[in-house]
Amino acid sequence: MGGKLKVPDGSCKQCNGAFAKFEAKLEANTTLLLNMFGIRNRDGVIPNARVAIGICGFDEEGLSGLRIGDSGEIKLSERVVNVVDTDGKPRRRGIFTKNASAEKFIAKSKARGEQVTELPAPEPPTLEASFKFSLPFCLGFETRKVVAKIALAAIAYELGISVALSPDFDRLRTARTASTVRELCPVGFFCNEDFIGSYARTVQQHSVMCYLSAGRKEGWALVTLFGALTYLVEATDSYTGRESKSFSIFCDAAKQERFYPVVLADEQSLVAKVLSKATKFEDRAAIDAQWYPIMAAYCAQAGIPVSRSQA
Repeated sequence: MGGKLKVPDGSCKQCNGAFAKFEAKLEANTTLLLNMFGIRNRDGVIPNARVAIGICGFDEEGLSGLRIGDSGEIKLSERVVNVVDTDGKPRRRGIFTKNASAEKFIAKSKARGEQVTELPAPEPPTLEASFKFSLPFCLGFETRKVVAKIALAAIAYELGISVALSPDFDRLRTARTASTVRELCPVGFFCNEDFIGSYARTVQQHSVMCYLSAGRKEGWALVTLFGALTYLVEATDSYTGRESKSFSIFCDAAKQERFYPVVLADEQSLVAKVLSKATKFEDRAAIDAQWYPIMAAYCAQAGIPVSRSQA
């Protein structure tokens, strides 16, 4: 999803194989976002996205095609469907983008003794692409496992692999083997105004903010995806470090590089705010309300019309 930081020797083949399945599902659920926000995947490619397509001046429903990742070009998929015309007679209707495809369809139809009527297309055709996106993937078990892995990888990157492999983080490492949410270390999505307002956000940002408390013997990571899809990871309940530790990692997913924003509070303070009663946990409507303004601001700047619907 645009991240480039690496932890050398940070994962074995077994873990890589297990998490590849979870990450593949998350990638499939976020393809539209990567396409719309211009974020390259792990292969360095902005993925194409399947979209619904309308042709201005042409009344035809059910058309679809691709929004090409790098260029944003809309490519209409050719289509042949069975329809019942206004005269009540069944017909086959074909929509083609290439003359060769249309001529092949006409030739086969005539060979079957069918009457063929060629309808002119708008010159030049204006295509309008649209797609719908919902946030159920935020709640998914696979997403929570990947978020737990992100937190652990961040700890390994900032504090060292030996720290991440210590008994302090045994529970966090169960992310690979957990088969249910109950077995997984606590990972929940949340909404908190103070946290969201702590620095300037865009949908092209991911981040991890971590605080390990020597006094409370506990540790937490605040993981943010796409600017405002926020998760609290209870990284450890048995922290043995003599000193409290904290760190933050901010990633510009579009540029695939780390950046350093001005943050209005430190990690300890922000974790405390998230753990307060002001936070809403596992609230679908709240996470939508938190993320939508940031997403809409990006779309407005990019010239992408966007609207919000309630399920």
